[in-house]
Amino acid sequence: MRWLRELVRQARERVVPVLVAAREIVRPAGRRAPEIVVVAGLVVTVLLGLVLVAAARNDAHIDANEGRAVAEVLEGGSRPHTFVRFTADDGAVLTPEKGVFYPRGLQPGQLVRVEYDRTDPELVRVAGRTWSEGLVPVALGLVVLWAVLAPSAWLLARARRRRRDAEARARWQGSPVPPGAGSSDEREDGEPEMAGAGSR
Repeated sequence: MRWLRELVRQARERVVPVLVAAREIVRPAGRRAPEIVVVAGLVVTVLLGLVLVAAARNDAHIDANEGRAVAEVLEGGSRPHTFVRFTADDGAVLTPEKGVFYPRGLQPGQLVRVEYDRTDPELVRVAGRTWSEGLVPVALGLVVLWAVLAPSAWLLARARRRRRDAEARARWQGSPVPPGAGSSDEREDGEPEMAGAGSR
């Protein structure tokens, strides 16, 4: 058992300084925890918005140079990257590396109508589906996100305010001179000066 205690002691000697240093690094960020939470939520919100903007831009490119085909859904994909193979208008057999946009409900081996950009066949979507397919998932994600982050930021801000109030009370109670001391009713030597008394 002695070797185990020695091992624990050595581990403690190595870990404790690291934890103390990490706490000192994180402490300034902890003071800004409510702001950090809100900024993180805003960043995620903006990123989700950019996803919708990018999808709308891709749809605009497809609409401007639209080609139509029947594609076969291939094996080995996943929901974000469902791969398809189709024959373009010029006879080229294409398998876009990014997969097909809006692949909800597609199964390997299925034949599905697709629309693609003739100038950039990498942009291909399931026919009849547009960027609006992502509105509901993004909206639900944002609702859940802010349902968690908003109360968290409020609780952190309230805890910080209470902590600051407690520190202020502790400083005031521990101070030898209460607030308001040294006013005009007290002389420099600390004795109270009577009203109407002249200077000596």
